[in-house]
Amino acid sequence: MVVLVIAVGLLTLTVRSFAEGANPASATIPIFPLFEVLNPEGVVQVESTVKLNPLPSTLEGKTIMLRWNGKHNGDRFLNRIGELLIKEVKGVKIIRSWEVAPETVEPITGSQERSMDLMKKLAAYKPDLVIGSQAD
Repeated sequence: MVVLVIAVGLLTLTVRSFAEGANPASATIPIFPLFEVLNPEGVVQVESTVKLNPLPSTLEGKTIMLRWNGKHNGDRFLNRIGELLIKEVKGVKIIRSWEVAPETVEPITGSQERSMDLMKKLAAYKPDLVIGSQAD
């Protein structure tokens, strides 16, 4: 019964608005709340606080550190990358972070300070390039 009354009320509103000379295409019935559609694209202006080094023109003779965070199979992926680099690039030196500094293997460091401490330990090995894996 209630549904029938609502339906009849809606038809009455529509008929009345059309009868009063309104354009049927622009007739609106305020049944539902109106929503304003916003662009969900977040525009954030980021100022660079770190100067990035340029990429090397070649990997020949370079020292490459493989950085693993301890997640499942990340070491397997990095080991394969190391094998391919040794096979394909003349004079490349591979350093596996988890072998030379096992204390740096942490999936979640918990703070920016802890992350910086770990990266300083790895930077002491003076790699030309670091390849990291976030595997799961």
